[in-house]
Amino acid sequence: MGNGRVSHVLARQYDRLSERLERGIGGPQLRTTLVGDLTGRVVEIGAGTGRNLPYYTKADHVVAVEPSAGMRAQVAGKLHSTVPTVELVDATGEHLPFADGEFDAAVAFLLLCVVDDLDAVLTEIRRVLKPGGRLSFFEHVRDDGRRGRAQDLAAPLLRRVQFGCRPNRPSVARMEALGFDVRLSDPVRLSPKPPLSGPYYSGTAIRL
Repeated sequence: MGNGRVSHVLARQYDRLSERLERGIGGPQLRTTLVGDLTGRVVEIGAGTGRNLPYYTKADHVVAVEPSAGMRAQVAGKLHSTVPTVELVDATGEHLPFADGEFDAAVAFLLLCVVDDLDAVLTEIRRVLKPGGRLSFFEHVRDDGRRGRAQDLAAPLLRRVQFGCRPNRPSVARMEALGFDVRLSDPVRLSPKPPLSGPYYSGTAIRL
């Protein structure tokens, strides 16, 4: 998502669109489960409009990474109501401007389907986490069988009409291949669900 006018227009509507999507998944409870127990220094990649920030009740310091100027403007307006100290950083997941092992935890919320280079983002997340640090995530992945093949065929079109989302990303498999021990929840049911997306999972990926 770019830094121009369209980004700002979408950013102003993003919370309203997200609330509609999250009604079927218990958004506040999901976000509490995802980030509420994280402690120490935490980096959230693709922080969007900062919808997770009020739920970091145990973290000491949160770094919110967001490359979109429009989204960062929305985050900046919410910083006064957050629990921990929050630092807002203009960067992409492929190039995180942090030292090796700087963070105790990382967060990705519907991020990995839209990044340009999945492996590069996961490699960077692993690099900035301490050994044993955890990536807490809510993502959707490529399905199996016929539905997975349909996702492959539809991916180029859906990427254009769903804000860069790729429904066929094998995100969990790539986490495991790149040095994480992944622990998944049961599938999360969305209603309504975007076309040909899912299954959706929340989970934890431990840096080995």
